[in-house]
Order: sequence, then structure tokens, then C-alpha cells
Amino acid sequence: MTKLISGFSKLSKEEKIKWLTENYFHNQSETLDIIKQYWNIDRELQQLHDDFIENTISNFYMPFGVAPNFVINDRPYVIPMVVEESSVVAAASLVGKFWSTRGGFKTKVISTVKIGQVHFMYAGNKSDLEAYFHQNKTELFAATASITKNMEKRGGGILDIQLIDKTDKLANYYQLHVTFETKDSMGANFINSCLEAIAQEFRNDDTEIVMSILSNYVPECLVRAEVSCKVEELGGENPQKFARKFEQAVKIAEIEPYRAVTHNKGIMNGIDAVVLATGNDFRAVESGAHAYAARDGEYSSLSHCEVKDGIFKFWIEIPLALGTVGGLTALHPMAKLSLEMLQKPSARTLMQIMAAAGLAQNFAALRALTTKGIQHGHMKMHLQNILNQLGASEAEKQEITDYFDTRTVSHSAVVTKFNQLRKSKINWIDFLNEDIVRQKLAKINTNSKPIFGKMNGQQMIEHLSSVTQIANGNWEVDVFVSDEKTARRKPFLDSENELQVGFKASFLSEEPNKLKFSSYSEAIEDLIHQVKVFEKVFEENKNRTVVHPFFGELDYEYWKKFQVKHFTHHFKQFGLV
Repeated sequence: MTKLISGFSKLSKEEKIKWLTENYFHNQSETLDIIKQYWNIDRELQQLHDDFIENTISNFYMPFGVAPNFVINDRPYVIPMVVEESSVVAAASLVGKFWSTRGGFKTKVISTVKIGQVHFMYAGNKSDLEAYFHQNKTELFAATASITKNMEKRGGGILDIQLIDKTDKLANYYQLHVTFETKDSMGANFINSCLEAIAQEFRNDDTEIVMSILSNYVPECLVRAEVSCKVEELGGENPQKFARKFEQAVKIAEIEPYRAVTHNKGIMNGIDAVVLATGNDFRAVESGAHAYAARDGEYSSLSHCEVKDGIFKFWIEIPLALGTVGGLTALHPMAKLSLEMLQKPSARTLMQIMAAAGLAQNFAALRALTTKGIQHGHMKMHLQNILNQLGASEAEKQEITDYFDTRTVSHSAVVTKFNQLRKSKINWIDFLNEDIVRQKLAKINTNSKPIFGKMNGQQMIEHLSSVTQIANGNWEVDVFVSDEKTARRKPFLDSENELQVGFKASFLSEEPNKLKFSSYSEAIEDLIHQVKVFEKVFEENKNRTVVHPFFGELDYEYWKKFQVKHFTHHFKQFGLV
């Protein structure tokens, strides 16, 4: 089947996924399971998400967190944040609380002007063009009357239209530079519609309209956020030294572009997270902020610091073009929830909240850098991610977290500690020991409820028996496992790690299978029988290998390692280990 396709957009969602999995994925059933497990069970809500963009096949989840204890202009806030990077939300929360007892964040909107441009080429006399522009300027405003009517009722609209000569940069290039006030709307569609109407009215035989489009560079849509306190109120062992180093760190970012980029990235960690949570356009905000950082010809810090007369002052001025009505903010249920959490702010208030979030994030990063170092705090936050990847239990997480409270966190150090913990605590089930297996299973019955999962006691036993039959050659499962996946997954069987809760091969159904045997005791006898067959078939052919549906081709020793982990996993499921 060809990997190029015509008419893809006309296919149904299922047809798109079928074509995609058949052409670009080795394990189609596993891929399909992953795609579908991120669908929302509410069909209407899923359809809403599908309609946001084109060619939708699933959803891509991002964590939605909150940073409490922000005080902005004497008003308390809980700030919603959507971000995948560990430590961002925690850092913002800590800094929000830190400054809440030191006067909080003071913010103000400097201006809210947005910009759009009609780009055109004109090869004639400049004075003739200027005369034509001034003669028709009133008509250019009039051409947008039907578009601007509702916006003007809210106090917005077109502020001015200017003719700009750019011929010194590009031959024959001019533009109509239009300024807008869009109030609580981000205004992208409004601005572009106005520009197209203006271009249509302005065009004549001597002008060639190239394009009409808003600009995401909004240096006149500006907000300021600031924190300040007496130096001694910064706390710590030596607040004077901290304040001095902090100020130096900011000044380095002001003059060194290599540092400034990372410095400003930290600011955008906080701002982008709130932009996403409220359904605004983070790409537009990002590009506008970084352009502003380079407005003087060299990329520089967006934040600034001053220590003077015993007062520590830290502030940011940043352009933010945002909306609280229209677009995704009015469609996405979580965006609407975020705005309600923020007490239904106007666009001006939202600008101030985001500026405070960015400044808080920057303060957290600089405080870490100038004291213990960024990795100390970052890796402490990253510790939970490492533990989740390892499949640590809640008790193990707590013990390992306590262990690293006074130690340096690294991935290798966490893995070593985790393995030590597991070695001393896992009571692996010897599935080949019939007496132990019978003794354990005698403690439950058909209707025993699991600690996790959906199977009852007998369904668990029949499941172990069925999987053993794969190794025995009595159940052929039509699943392909590539050599690359086998090489990546097989080392797990050599480790001391357990199967994680929720582990399930793709060939298994979502719901437990119906009972095969009429009694619990019959199920146990079948399991014991299948284990004996397992030993027999491999004894008869010592070079025998059988494909495991997840780990790939395994010999006797590797099948034993899997069975030990598999039996232990399901015995734990019913509290038998």
C-alpha cells in the first residue's frame, strides 16, 4: 500500500487511523489501543475536541496543575498551569507563597495596542502615493465599519492607519501600519478581517497588495509586574549576599545573549503554562516576547533587578496579546474552567496575572542558580518522574524520597536505590513449586476481589494458565514483535523490577474472559497441569523458543523469568504475596 494518499481529509476518523497504522506502524493493534485510550468517553466532548483542528485522530494530554498563594495587586489567586516540565508548578507555588508575605506582586498594564499591516508594492512617485493615501484614509476607516461596529461598542476598534515607507530595505515596498484596540478579545480574526477590507479599498492599478496580516510583535501591548522588599526580608543565611548575586545574575542575562535565551525560557515556562491553560496562543506570545527581548538590536533579558538603599526590586516588562472571550477560550471546557478559577479576568487583568507567573518562575530559577544550583531543586522534582518510570509503589516512593532528602538526586542513584529496595522486599513466587502455588491459592476463591484490576480469583488463575499455554505451544497468539522491540524489552526480564500495575499485552481484551471451568478447584488443577506441560516441552527440546506477545522470542530460561514475574504480579493482585 502506498504511503502517499489523496483525499485523506475526506476519510472518516476510523479510516484515517486504519490507513495510518497500516502504513506507518509495525504493531497495528498496539498503536490502535494507544490512540483510542486517549479518546474521551463523552462522545460530544470528543467531537468538540476533534473539531478544533483538522485530521484529528486522538487527544494529546498535558498535565493541568495549579499554583496557589499568589497575591497580585492585593488580590489572592490560584493560577492554572498546563506544562509537561517537572518543577515548574512547584517552583511557581513556592515563589507565590514567598512573596505573598512580602507585599505580593504589583502589576500594571502599560498599553494594549495591537498591530496589523497591509504589505504592498508601489513603483511610482512616493508623493503621489502619499496624496492618494491621505485622500482615501477616511474611506479606509469606513470600509471596516461593518466589522468594527460591535468592537467599538466595547470601546475597541481601529486606532490609526499610517503609510510606512520601507523602500530602503526592499525596493518598492510600502505598508499600511494599522493599530487596534481589541479589549477582552485576542482579536486575531477581527484584525485580519479589518486588514483585508482596508486592502480591498486601498488597492488600485498602481499598487500590488502582497498580503494583509496581523503582527504577533506587540511592543505597545505591554504589561509590568514587580516584587520588592527590604533586603533583610529575603531571608536565608546571608540575604545581602543573595541579593547581590541575584542582581548580578540578572545583569549577566541583560548583556549575554547565550544566557539571556535560557533566562527568558524560564520566564516563558511560567507564562506559557498559563497561556495554554486559558486557551490562548502560546506561539504568538512566545514569538512576540522574544522579538521584544531583541528590540534594541541584541537579545537581552526580559526581567531586571535593582538593589538600592537596602531595597531589593525585581521586575519584568513584557508584551502579551491575550483574550478572555472568543476563540478557544470560549470553546475548550478546561480553558473556561481556568478563567473561572482566575475569577473571570478581563484581558488586561489576565496580562497582569501571566506577567506575575513569569516573574515568579524567573525568581525561582535565579534563586536556585545562585544558591544550591538549578539541578538540586530540579532533580528533586524530577525524582517523582523517575520513580513513576520505574513503577515504584507509594511506599517505595516515600522511602526513596526520604532517602534523597539530604542527598544529590541523579537518575543512576535513584535506580540503584530502587533496585536495592526491591531486592530486599520482593518475595518472588516460584511457580514451579506446586506446594507453594497450591498453598497460596487456597487463601482465595472464585469470588475473591482484587486489590487492583478487574479479574476475580478464578479468572486470575485461568489467565495464568492461558498465558502458560502460549509457552507450551497450545495457544498461538497472532502478534508481531519486532527485533527492535524485543531488544529493548527483554532486558527487563533480567532485572529485579516487577511488572507494573496496569501492564497488559495488546492481544488481551479490556474485560476479563468468561470462566472456562465450572469450579475454582478445576481451574487450579488446570494451572498445575499447564505448568507441568511447560517443564515437559522445554525438557524435550532444550533449544525450543516461543514468541512472547510482548517480549518477543524467548527460550526456556527467559520464559521462566517472565513466569516468575507474571505469577508474582497476579498473586500480589490478590494479596497473596
